This record gives sequence, C-alpha cells and structure tokens, in this order.
Amino acid sequence: MMGSKARLAGKVALGLGCGVLGAWCWALAPGLSSVAGRRKPLGLSSHPYAHRGLHDAGSGMETTNPNPGQTAYLHRIHDCLKIASEKPLGRHASAPDNPYRVVAPENSLAAFEAACRAGYGIELDVHLSRDGQVVVIHDRDLQRVAGVNRAVADLTYDQLRRVPLCPSPAQALEPGEEISGSADHDGGPEREGGDESPNDLEIQHVPLLSEVLALVDGRVPLIVEIKMDQGLDGELMRRTDALLSRYQGPYVIESFNVLALVWYRVHHPGITRGQLVAPYHGRVGTCSSALRWMAGSLLFNWLGRPDFVACEWHSGHSLPMRLYRFLGGTPIAWTVRSERAQEAASSDFDGIIFESYLPGS
Repeated sequence: MMGSKARLAGKVALGLGCGVLGAWCWALAPGLSSVAGRRKPLGLSSHPYAHRGLHDAGSGMETTNPNPGQTAYLHRIHDCLKIASEKPLGRHASAPDNPYRVVAPENSLAAFEAACRAGYGIELDVHLSRDGQVVVIHDRDLQRVAGVNRAVADLTYDQLRRVPLCPSPAQALEPGEEISGSADHDGGPEREGGDESPNDLEIQHVPLLSEVLALVDGRVPLIVEIKMDQGLDGELMRRTDALLSRYQGPYVIESFNVLALVWYRVHHPGITRGQLVAPYHGRVGTCSSALRWMAGSLLFNWLGRPDFVACEWHSGHSLPMRLYRFLGGTPIAWTVRSERAQEAASSDFDGIIFESYLPGS
C-alpha cells in the first residue's frame, strides 16, 4: 500500500515537473515559425552593429585617455569621415586643456555616416519630441549628451536642433539660458530629412529618424530601439512605424518594453522584433523587482514572441538564454567593448552590438 502511494506520488511529481518544464519552454520560445526553422530573423545581420553609430563621444567613450583598442576605433572614425588630425578623437575635445576633438557624438548623423562607410550595422534609439517628431537619442533628457537639463519630450524639434551634442565651452548654453525657438508648435507629420552631408555639419545635434533613414539609405542594416519606460506609447509606435514602413533598407526593431513587441506582433508580424533584456540579480522583494526578474528571465517572451533577444553580454550563458537559443531564438550580445569580451561572448551569441573598439569578423 505504501509502495503504491509512493509510486503515485512519484508519477504526480514527474507529471508536474514535465508540465512546469513544458510551460517554461512555451513561455520562453520565439514564434512557432522560428522554432520550426521556417523563418529566419529577416533584416537582422550577423555582422556587428555599431552601438549608436561609430562615435567618439558618449557611451563607452567617457575617457580622455583611450586605450589602444579605443584609439584604433577613434582613428577609424577619422578615416571614415576623412578628417585630418594628428591626435585621436575623444570626449570634451574642445576644452582648453584637452587635445581631443569631438566630431561624431553618439546617435549623430556623423556617427551614422562613419558606421556606414566602415560597413557596420547601426543600432539607434528613438523618442518623440514635444511636437511629435521621431528623434534619435538614447536618453529621455539632454543632460548627459549636451549638458542641458531639459527633457526631450518638453522640446520641439526646432529647439532640439539648436542644442549642440557634446558642445565646446563656446557652444554650450549658460546655466538658466533658454533654448531659442518656439515651444508652441502643434506638431504634424514627420519632416523629411535634409540634403546636408554630416561632413558639412561641424556642430552635431539630435537628428530626426527620417534624416537618419535618408542618410543610411539601405547601405547597412539597422536595429531601431523603441524607448518606452512604462505602458505603451501608441503615438511613438505609429509614427516610428510610418517612417520605417516607407524605408527600403533592412531593419529590425527592439525594445525593453514587451508591449512594443506585442504592438508589432499584432500590426506587423512579418517585421523582425527583438526583446532587450538586462538580467536582474538583486533581491526580489517588491512587485517592481519581481517584474524586473521575470523580464530578465525571459518570462514575458510569450507576449512578444521575439525573433531575437538582445542580452547583456555577460549573461549569455544563463539558463533562460541557453534554452531560448535551443528553442530556435537568436541571441544578440550588447554592449561589447573589447576583443576579449567579444571572444568570451562568441559561444553564446549569434551577433554583437559593439562600441569603443573595432570587432573582428
């Protein structure tokens, strides 16, 4: 009698275990077409993507004393933009005691042109300005990239284009100085990109997505990150998609916000979509921390069914990422900043997003 109960309990435990494993696989898996191998991530290249373009100021380039890998990276930017200089580029270049000169800040037209000429894909970020323009910038405000404590959403595009990225002391706004231009523009359709070459623009500013698309013009593949903190910004989704739908070059979209992937899954299921994740290693004691842990463990994949997952490169060997790849998904590493990191990540990822060094093939 006791033996039969033990056997029954064992079968129940085995059944529950198989059920949990099956549910976990179902939750993490990409779309069924990817699992069956019928559809590869269209528009996603295995060639490296330059994080916010090939840039000499911003993310990954916070030093005025670049290491050899960074120096080679900076010289490549010089070569691509045909800028003659005896010294490498660097951050805050125009300060009197600094020998470096900034010409291609992150997410600028010059940085994107350099990436195109070097033959790298481009990863970029989009927000909405106050007048409803889709602009290319990573942060919600201008503090880090321009030294101006103003939110992107509070400024019109006309105001944004008057703020230089990584400005020199002569270009920077004084504390308390207002940004010129009307703040009462009612918005309207996205403006078309201009004909100016980035080489003609000595002072770089936040560009329109339409300007970037006109500049790249299909020369290299794009990863467009849709920046949304909470909830679904329907206007940002619609305006971004309207621009990308008219674009003839290869592109994919990605976001930390799974609702952006759900939007594309419903409205444009044929567009390759990627889930950005940052594994959560803290204590799970609140609803917010639990949600962050679940997102980092890919437990919201069932909503967006991402074709690829862009994961912080240290975490590619985690069990959720290994299972996701086993089930047919494509893992992409961000943000790789050295040859050593690229080599360490190579066994876990099918592609990389890089900055501040020149990756091997």
